[in-house]
Amino acid sequence: MELLQGKVALITGSAQGLGAGCATAFIRQGARVACIDVNTEGVEKVAAALVAEGGEAIALPCDVAERRQVDAAVAATIEQFGRLDILVNAAMTQRLVPFDLSTEEDLDDAYRSSVLGTYNFMMASFPHLKETAGKVVNFGSAAGTGGEARMATYAASKEAVRGLSKAVAAEWGVHNINVNVVCPTGITPAYEEWAVSVGPKGVTAALKPSFIKRMGDPIHDIGGVVVFLASSLSDYMTGRTLFADGGRGHFR
Repeated sequence: MELLQGKVALITGSAQGLGAGCATAFIRQGARVACIDVNTEGVEKVAAALVAEGGEAIALPCDVAERRQVDAAVAATIEQFGRLDILVNAAMTQRLVPFDLSTEEDLDDAYRSSVLGTYNFMMASFPHLKETAGKVVNFGSAAGTGGEARMATYAASKEAVRGLSKAVAAEWGVHNINVNVVCPTGITPAYEEWAVSVGPKGVTAALKPSFIKRMGDPIHDIGGVVVFLASSLSDYMTGRTLFADGGRGHFR
């Protein structure tokens, strides 16, 4: 049985990495997907690949921090598919830098892409999610829940997303809208670049705290958890955070 058969999902940050992985997982579970990203070429490539796989998908270039663009993307999704059941906020700008070398621009970029983008899409999607008793899955990070060096601005924005998610879950429960958070540890272009820079020994050392000694696959491992949160299997779960991290976050 396809868990998302007949559902329409909008996924931000889906031009690459975990967002693209979620889009693929959703298509394979029967959903129709609106792929959102500021990277026009990347998001069009992902949507085309999903269509080639036999799914229904559209690419909608959008800066998640710009409310007019967000409203237009949601409207285009409704025009194309007629409804909206699932919102996944995976978009994020990330820069690794020691805190004392970070700038207000770093913090602003993290805030606008993550917190403001999540806020904008939740606001714009609310009327449609209310009609479908929809699901919202927002992306947090163990960098925020447990702390990670060189990730202060990123961590701060991700914890803000978790706070936003819990507060909205408390309000939207009366509409049977579920709002949950996933904190993933998966293979992304940023991770692959980092892995090359530190080499095999550095990667092994970084995975030492994990029970499962590998990074998560974007489609199977991370996308699978997000599919669960987007499906009817999680109907009685809201305001919660799931860690898809191979056990790395068990101590947090």
